[in-house]
Amino acid sequence: MLCALPLFSFWFMRKFLVEIQFNGKNYNGFQSVSTGNSIEDKLVSAINKVFGQKVEITGCSRTDAGVSAESYFFDFCIDTKLPTDRVPFKLNRFLPKDVQAISANEVDMSFNARHSAKSKTYEYGFYISDHLLPLLNPKNYRLSPNVDIEKMQKACELLVGKRDFVAFKSVEKNKISTVREIFSARLILNGKRLAFEIRGEGFLYNMVRIIAGALVKIGLGELSLADFEKLLGGNSTRNSNPALTLPPNALTLKTVEY
Repeated sequence: MLCALPLFSFWFMRKFLVEIQFNGKNYNGFQSVSTGNSIEDKLVSAINKVFGQKVEITGCSRTDAGVSAESYFFDFCIDTKLPTDRVPFKLNRFLPKDVQAISANEVDMSFNARHSAKSKTYEYGFYISDHLLPLLNPKNYRLSPNVDIEKMQKACELLVGKRDFVAFKSVEKNKISTVREIFSARLILNGKRLAFEIRGEGFLYNMVRIIAGALVKIGLGELSLADFEKLLGGNSTRNSNPALTLPPNALTLKTVEY
């Protein structure tokens, strides 16, 4: 969305791309909603307090309630002479401790934090244990030690390329294409922690959490690789996919590439 340029401030109207990090535990996702707290609400409020101007912001992704971000980007237009490198410091004075700005860059007026993104990388965290582990549990999903990681990795390989993920999205009113290109998908084992990392051009609503749920079914022998591949064929529905939509607390947006 292009910024309106008032005549009296033409020379000072600028667009910033700001990188933030947030813990989504206490929020109803990034996008502002009438039913509760959002990351967007906090950012718009902080910008208003810093610059004394009401703005609209564009986020790089719509994250679900409870989902966190290690590196998230949003853009906004503002009439200011403030040096770019001071923007994060000013915003952080008015942002909560679980939502903090990391960096800022001035970008062209035509730039769009969402549509200009070339890829996004998400991570879903697991840990392998017979018992609940208090330090890992808040941000990871517990798996039984008898899980077959090799089969889960083979399933990851089937995700790469252009696939129809209609069976891996929650039902929405929006009628959009369900075809997405996945650039890479892998499992990373580090001690008891197992991370599912997926990088793609974009993702459907709840898509990563449902894929993670399918990987669990495969690892436990409750879904075959052949049936998983059929689900990626575009001829199935969410109702025919036995995978659970795993909880949001273990999902993190890791990086966005422009």
